[in-house]
Amino acid sequence: MAFSRAWVVFPFGAIRLSTLVAFAAILVIVAWRRHSPLLAFLTVMGWWSAYEIVFQSEALALGREPWQQLFYLVTGVTGWVVAAHLAGVRPHPMLLLLWALSMAAWAAYGFHYNNYNQPNVFSVGDEVFNVVTKDGMAVIYLIGAVTPFRLKRHGDVPIAV
Repeated sequence: MAFSRAWVVFPFGAIRLSTLVAFAAILVIVAWRRHSPLLAFLTVMGWWSAYEIVFQSEALALGREPWQQLFYLVTGVTGWVVAAHLAGVRPHPMLLLLWALSMAAWAAYGFHYNNYNQPNVFSVGDEVFNVVTKDGMAVIYLIGAVTPFRLKRHGDVPIAV
């Protein structure tokens, strides 16, 4: 394992350091707070899957990735999002809306992303957007696992409990 700028390099490929930190933090915090390593694992897989589905969808819409990649990704990982939801991971809709606005801002900025081992084309702005959106979704899923959003009706006015 080696470090190169924002990535940790494994024999199978490179992963952003911020992604590994978010992955570990979710596992530890959810397992500790909810006393369930399984729920922690479902939370982290739900987060990663939801983020990648939206990321690849945006990349496809902007002509950055082929549709086949999105097809295989969605059919391969959607189950993790569903499993996390069925296990009780409920992200707050307003947090998801704010997150969606950050993805839209990244699209307006150009939606370029840095790849490992391309130091001549490294963009700080795009790296900030990548980290903010990926880690933002991680925090939303973490909150959704530790304090799940529930809609409770009180008269005609929905309130979160």
